[in-house]
Amino acid sequence: MDGGTVTHAELTEVSLRNLRENRDDSARWLAVEVLLSDPIALEDGELVTRLMGLQDRLEDLARARYGVR
Repeated sequence: MDGGTVTHAELTEVSLRNLRENRDDSARWLAVEVLLSDPIALEDGELVTRLMGLQDRLEDLARARYGVR
């Protein structure tokens, strides 16, 4: 970081490190993304609500892991 500015390279490195260190959460995140782009899955409102909740929890875990909030 230079004067409080984060570069694209630094953001990329943190993202890749998160993927490597937290493969299970990354796989869950990807599965949620796939299901939320599926027109058939989107017909089930309860499923969508639960998937969005899971996605929020995974995001909160990642933020906490890296001290972002």
